[in-house]
Amino acid sequence: MQQPEPINVTALIDRHPIGAFQIRILVLCGCVALLDGLDLQAIGLAAPAIVRMLHVEPRAFGAVFSAALLGLALGAFILGPMADRFGRRRILLVSTITFGVFTIGTALATSFAALLVVRFLTGFGLGGAMPSFISLASEYVPRRDRSLLVTLLWAGFPLGGVIGGVLASYLIPALGWQSIFYVGGIAPLLLAAILAAALPDSLGFLVARGTRPDVVRRIVRQINRQAAADSNQSFMFGEERLAGLPVSHLFTGGRATGTLLLWVPYFMAFLMLVTNSSWSPTLLNTAGLGVGRSGIVMAAYNGGSVVGTLAVGWLISLYGPYRVLTIVLALSAFAFGSVGFAAPSFSLVTLLEGLGGVLLGAGSSGLIALAAVFYPTVIRSSGVGWATGVGRFGSFTGPLLAAILVGAHWDIESLYMALGIPGLCAALFVLLLGLNQTRRAGSSGAA
Repeated sequence: MQQPEPINVTALIDRHPIGAFQIRILVLCGCVALLDGLDLQAIGLAAPAIVRMLHVEPRAFGAVFSAALLGLALGAFILGPMADRFGRRRILLVSTITFGVFTIGTALATSFAALLVVRFLTGFGLGGAMPSFISLASEYVPRRDRSLLVTLLWAGFPLGGVIGGVLASYLIPALGWQSIFYVGGIAPLLLAAILAAALPDSLGFLVARGTRPDVVRRIVRQINRQAAADSNQSFMFGEERLAGLPVSHLFTGGRATGTLLLWVPYFMAFLMLVTNSSWSPTLLNTAGLGVGRSGIVMAAYNGGSVVGTLAVGWLISLYGPYRVLTIVLALSAFAFGSVGFAAPSFSLVTLLEGLGGVLLGAGSSGLIALAAVFYPTVIRSSGVGWATGVGRFGSFTGPLLAAILVGAHWDIESLYMALGIPGLCAALFVLLLGLNQTRRAGSSGAA
């Protein structure tokens, strides 16, 4: 009997429309993003209550923000490449359980030192989850739709911030600051059980690793019922395999300059994203808005991020990533730079934070999508992981710098102007990256 021709799993996904199986994967990965955003917003809104309980200066809390963000950076740096080597699903499960357990640990912390440790470990789990779910989800959608769907997936992050802001504004006054962390810790543990039962690993990874054909066949048939009907069917991976450490290939194949240029806007955008989420509740509370109104302002900011995240994929498909990201990142600098001048007006601050959320949400999610298509499948988790690791290092640096400026008694107008400056820097480097890629494409065409 003649052996059927091997099925190229990459081409299979690219030529078939998205079905219920892929939608399930996107939804599950989006839930992980949602819990990431919820945790980040929860610690910012709980900060004033924790400061009072532990009897520390507000500026000292910058170390708590940065401990989690250092964990996020290291988690992305370490666990992103491990996902390329050991599988996205396995690392995603471990990461989700880790940040669930230590989010509950945040509620149980009774000293400043303990809080630093549990926030670092929470961040480590969150940092490992992100490159895994971004890579896994992007590898189950057609290449033509990848940018759009990755940005839709990342909408879970600001949506989680909206939910976190609304929940915190009700739970913290009624049940204490610990309540938001019990909710934020139990939810990922329940989600991990669902992921273990319902989430497959990357199809490309399974084929590249030589997984048994019957395992691959079951997944292929969920994408297309008519495919792999023959029990003797074999499968192939449609991209080049790269030997050696995945991280090293971020700088081979003409990717070195592009990788370095990509890292700068990641650093700047995530610095703005997390510094605003972490410090704005405290700054606005000090300016007279109070905890309840500050929570609503942050919900508007995260709601704006959802809108920006949902819109940017469509804009990128029309006008290209470099033009869109340059514009939205530059405009985000002016939106955030104006917040301090609007305080303590609740309506104006809410409007500017919402607008800033739209612009920065579009910029950060657009960068995530750009990294997901910039790197091939075999190093995608490493590429996304290291880019987000650099971004998370910016997130780690931002709150510490803000703490220094608060300690130096900068007024709120100057603080928000300083927050806007990285947006201009990010816009400049996206522009340079676009020029670099255009030049590379021209050189390849000439060759």
